Amino acid sequence: MDALLPQLVAGISVGSILLLAAIGLALTFGQMGVINMAHGEFIMIGAYVAFVMQGLFGAGISLIVAIPAAFLVGGIFGVLLEQILIRHMYHRPLDTLLATFGVGLILQQLARDIFGAPLWRWPTPPGSPARCRFWGPTCP
Repeated sequence: MDALLPQLVAGISVGSILLLAAIGLALTFGQMGVINMAHGEFIMIGAYVAFVMQGLFGAGISLIVAIPAAFLVGGIFGVLLEQILIRHMYHRPLDTLLATFGVGLILQQLARDIFGAPLWRWPTPPGSPARCRFWGPTCP
């Protein structure tokens, strides 16, 4: 019973990230007629930008700098992909699906080459507890 609440919190956390990616895919296809299979890689780019900013600025001010930088760099990559590749394939969903799937594979391998494949540990931001207690059990 003590493991139920932490597992529930972890499941809701992961599910919210997947929901965010799915909403982005649905909005992109609904507005532009484009299936962007590299959508998750733009989230990955933002996460790695936040990781690098946290390493550069330390734990004190890192979130203030990292979050806007992650949005900015992810948006720049999105605009570049749209201008270079996607704008030539509007209303051809199969072509955009294949092209953006290939871009996604390239971005994944590029991130693996730059940052390596092992798991990275992120320090807890100052002022936030590493673990929370809810009705007895401790949640990460």
